[in-house]
Amino acid sequence: MENTLTIRNINISLKSIYISLIALFLFSCNSDSGKLDINVDDILIEPVHIKRYGQALFNVDRSNLKPELRRLQEDYAVFIGDDIDDPINLMKVENFINDPLLIEAAEDCNNIFPDLGLLENELTDAFKHLKYYFPDFEAPDVYTYISGFDYEYPVIYDGRMLLIALDMYLGQNYEPYKKLGVPDYRIRKFSREYITRDCIEQIAQAINSNGSKGKNMLDLMLNKGKVLYFLDAIIPGTNDSIKIKYSGQQIKWAINNEPKLWAFLIENELLYSSDKNVEKKLLLDAPFTSYFGNGSPPRLGEWVGWKIVSRFMETNPDVELEALFKDEDSQGILHKSGYKPEQ
Repeated sequence: MENTLTIRNINISLKSIYISLIALFLFSCNSDSGKLDINVDDILIEPVHIKRYGQALFNVDRSNLKPELRRLQEDYAVFIGDDIDDPINLMKVENFINDPLLIEAAEDCNNIFPDLGLLENELTDAFKHLKYYFPDFEAPDVYTYISGFDYEYPVIYDGRMLLIALDMYLGQNYEPYKKLGVPDYRIRKFSREYITRDCIEQIAQAINSNGSKGKNMLDLMLNKGKVLYFLDAIIPGTNDSIKIKYSGQQIKWAINNEPKLWAFLIENELLYSSDKNVEKKLLLDAPFTSYFGNGSPPRLGEWVGWKIVSRFMETNPDVELEALFKDEDSQGILHKSGYKPEQ
């Protein structure tokens, strides 16, 4: 009898592991893959050609800086501007390109990214998807540059230009990041696989101009969820762990604890809270979500928002991506989604 019970317990454990693995696999694919499975081969846009300002700037003849900057001015006016003759600005550029740490970073960018062909292809495909969903979308000019480790703004998008700080994607083991005092949970995301994702997120936030606004947590959660669903649509081949910037273990935690997480939000009446402390705990990046302890992933409000929006789009197939972003009725989206994870 004891052996029978032991075998039965083992079988139950194996079954639980199997179910968890299946859930993890299913969520590693797009939750609304049928609706988002579109063919963009016939959408014609100019292939993306990335201009490498960082490479050009750090290769100038430093003994003839002003003429060199004039030479680069036509292609890189967004960086150089029209005030080359200003001695203060010239000195700033000179100090920048003679900084040993930045010289090393520029060399490392060249070594780690000797060719940007793959990134150009990824962005071209993403821009085709954008053109499919937003016919008026015009592909921006794309530049890479050395930012001086501006980790708060690794990608900048203004509608016409997309600027990528290549020195912020040199890998989580890149030593200068640690010397700058950047926390490990952020350094983990300073890697090449996040570049396209970060670019499209910036475009999503520009389109979803109300994304930082909201009367309560539900509004803010769904605004975050809309951006993640936008990533589902525009870069459909990207793993969900990259989109939400979770590790595999964090994704697994979120899947396994989704019903408990939802119950916690409901029981504590947090969905309609306007408390800034609640917002910080559920939406700001951190090592974990403090409500659930060290083993939990951060930004769990964002995760739930993504799940609600995905469910809403699944159950309302006539809603287009552009209409989703314009819909500010968070309560209506939640109701129409039918979202209610089971225990």
